[in-house]
Amino acid sequence: MPSENSHTANSGSLDGQPRGSGDKYRRILDASIDVIAENGYFNARINEIASRAGVADGTVYLYFKNKDHILRAAIDSGFQQFFAQIREGLDHAETCRARLELIARLHLEALSQRRNLAILMQTEVRQSANFVEGFSHQHIIDYLNLVRGVVKQGQENGELRPGLSDRIVAHCMFGALDEIVSSWVFGGRTFEPASTAAQIVDILFNGIHKE
Repeated sequence: MPSENSHTANSGSLDGQPRGSGDKYRRILDASIDVIAENGYFNARINEIASRAGVADGTVYLYFKNKDHILRAAIDSGFQQFFAQIREGLDHAETCRARLELIARLHLEALSQRRNLAILMQTEVRQSANFVEGFSHQHIIDYLNLVRGVVKQGQENGELRPGLSDRIVAHCMFGALDEIVSSWVFGGRTFEPASTAAQIVDILFNGIHKE
């Protein structure tokens, strides 16, 4: 990926926009998350994003076509970082349970460490049907498929019952984590990522019945 200083008329992407890289690009993405979370997507203004990022209004348009393009890039970047962390961590997790706890913990950590990103994910992203269907939906599918792959591996290794639906397990896990984040964003119910992740996975493995 070219550096920021290498952006020229011929170094853009296929849609005519410069490829994303460099400090200014990152600052614009971070500023867009904060501004949209604080004001809502429709009330957020490009000039405010530029001001928060410490760049001129015109600089934003060197990287992005419009506000929708910025939001998509911000969410895309967040998921890319999340998946990169998971891939690195899975290499060191030896059991199915450890892998699921890793995914759950990173899910909660990623959003608890950036409240405005959590607000963006729980509100703005979901309010746009076109956005969900055309972009973020694929990230969620990738997430669920990642969990399903761990579950299938656990079944093959004899760690999990073979008759379980990996799809249902993945949806149960994502739904529980998503509700924890929503309760924090909308209700102020705080959580500790590691212990919460461990409890959710424990419920998936052992249920709530008493032995």
